Amino acid sequence: MNTRVTRALVWLKQIFSSEQIEYQIVGGLAATVHGGSREVADIDLYICKSDVNKILPHVAQYISKPLARYTEYGWDLEYLQLVYENQKIEIGLSEYTRIQSHEDGTWHLLDIHFAESVIKPYQGLELSVIPIHRLVQYKRILGREVDLIDIEELTSLSDSL
Repeated sequence: MNTRVTRALVWLKQIFSSEQIEYQIVGGLAATVHGGSREVADIDLYICKSDVNKILPHVAQYISKPLARYTEYGWDLEYLQLVYENQKIEIGLSEYTRIQSHEDGTWHLLDIHFAESVIKPYQGLELSVIPIHRLVQYKRILGREVDLIDIEELTSLSDSL
């Protein structure tokens, strides 16, 4: 169990709750919450662009990468990076995020469907998480080594449900 991740999630959830911000956990943490076995390296999540100014006063002292549009590592999105108690957190803005196909380099719009979020338990917390089918869908496009691990585990888990 990674206590840094749990402490950071408690902190984030308090902010989101107090500011009434909808969020969706994605990435490796979402895979772990759904039953994957990889250790969580960072916390990836999305919020609406209209909510970003609500969180900035709460997170300003923890910003390690300022809010901007970045195109890197197969991603094209607007996000900011935080480091809270040595835990890296990346908060993406849900609008106009694109991911690059590992197969042919084409860019695909990544729609974040907050209404489809599932509430899942993790370390005593209830988290709003991307559904497995959406997570697998975007990880198939990216096709990185970590994505392939997650896809294999998540598809075998969903097959056994």
